[in-house]
Amino acid sequence: MSEVEKDSNELLNILLLIVGVFFIVKGILDFLAWGGILVPVWLSDFATNPDTAAALSFFGSQGLISVALGFWCLVAGIGMFKEEEWAMGQALVVLSLMVVTGVSAIISWISAPASFDLTYWPNYIVIVAFIIGLIGFFWLLLTRKRYD
Repeated sequence: MSEVEKDSNELLNILLLIVGVFFIVKGILDFLAWGGILVPVWLSDFATNPDTAAALSFFGSQGLISVALGFWCLVAGIGMFKEEEWAMGQALVVLSLMVVTGVSAIISWISAPASFDLTYWPNYIVIVAFIIGLIGFFWLLLTRKRYD
């Protein structure tokens, strides 16, 4: 196994851990905003608009999905440092879910660029997770022999 391949897989492990932490933070903030406990500045207009009050239930479910995805990113990243076979399988699932959760947002931003809010920081998490998920998924498939 080449040193470049080993370093690249370690980089993917680190990226999984970082994205996992960001997903958990995003999920907690979304969940707190949904419950009205803490409404960050980037959600204040959304939360106070009566026309969109029904949409707050989306943030509760989206927050739970973010927390779950973040947790499994952390578990997969830690397991992959130990080069466990189960961790590679789990990472493939997590990376594919990162792509699937981001693909609809990416397509909508491409089709209507004005809909992308530059000040809404969770949008950047979606973009980064999509890119890491797409590249990481194919990288793991190419380097799967190391986990046998």
